[in-house]
Amino acid sequence: MSYARSRLLLGMLGVGLLVLTSFYCLIKQVPLKWLPGTEVWSGSDLIALATVFGGLITILLPLDLLGGYLLPNRAGPKPILWRRFVIGWVRGVGFQGCFFLLASLLILALGRWQGLLAVSCGIIALGFLLIAFQLKLGGLIGGFQQVTGLSTSDRDRMDAATRQTVAWGWKPRDLILLTHQDPGFTGGVVGIPGFEKVVVPDTALLRLSSDELAATLARRFEAIEDGSRARGILVAFFWVVLGFNLSAFLPGAGVTSVGGLAMTCLGFTLWTFIGLLTLPTLSRQASFAIDKRVLGRGVAPESLHRSVRKFDELQDDEPERPAVIEAIFHPVPSVIRRQGQTGTGPPLAWHVARMTLFLSWACMGTLARAVHCNVGRPELWVMYPSD
Repeated sequence: MSYARSRLLLGMLGVGLLVLTSFYCLIKQVPLKWLPGTEVWSGSDLIALATVFGGLITILLPLDLLGGYLLPNRAGPKPILWRRFVIGWVRGVGFQGCFFLLASLLILALGRWQGLLAVSCGIIALGFLLIAFQLKLGGLIGGFQQVTGLSTSDRDRMDAATRQTVAWGWKPRDLILLTHQDPGFTGGVVGIPGFEKVVVPDTALLRLSSDELAATLARRFEAIEDGSRARGILVAFFWVVLGFNLSAFLPGAGVTSVGGLAMTCLGFTLWTFIGLLTLPTLSRQASFAIDKRVLGRGVAPESLHRSVRKFDELQDDEPERPAVIEAIFHPVPSVIRRQGQTGTGPPLAWHVARMTLFLSWACMGTLARAVHCNVGRPELWVMYPSD
């Protein structure tokens, strides 16, 4: 079995386990039996929330071990040291657990104060902070370091790629070069719309030629300029806030007690699962459309396709996959499909599927780090792989 297929099965196992567990606990109303139901602050609230998140960590631990250590060491030529894995995992779980705990306390406080409307505003505010400080949060959890000094050859390659994108007609953007350990790290676009920065992995300077790097930058510049990245964020916000509000109206759910909030989160897990099945279509459509646009503005097809292939090799190295598998599980289209697809219509919502998972942090989304692309890989819990 290939590494890509084994990761897919692991992601299916993780997501399926959480979805089925959530469905069972929702039907049986387990949180209402085991967690505090009072709407008055007490020390038991904090203990109960910490216990819930501890249970989530325990459920995901064997999956993290498989996805972050055993499978990569079985497939990759460069072994992952046990000590490095443990340190990275503890750091990632610790920061995410603290964020989830603070977010749940904020939701409880707002819910007890002014109800669901105040909670919705709080989730939007938290999501805005997640977008604004995604790079910093990624550094805390993934251990990224910004590269400040480049060799002469690397600097020349970066400058040449930037000049080429300007010649094609794109506006120059702030570029951030990050060191990383996980080969699947692709960088991407961070920051609130209007203040975006483009993140490039330092390995791109080793793997990509100037024209391939220029093609990569051009795609990300285009996602910013055509508004598809901003639209992806807006759709992600809408999906998260709508799903949490709908979940809060389920029987026994609410935002004023720990038990009720846990019921809401169980419903939100099922809603997130629906998003995992539907939103990748929007992400793929935007990928194809952006490819078509950059080719139309002068990017050579050979340069674009080589850059896409090299990034795929650094991730799961699966240039071709069955159409049904891709339609359900992969928001980033395969290399072969991108070579043969011309794209139709404008790019609607770039990177929306994985941006939705990231924004689900604002309401304790349990599936945010259980999908096949990032299970067990803390460097990809905040900066999800993108095209």
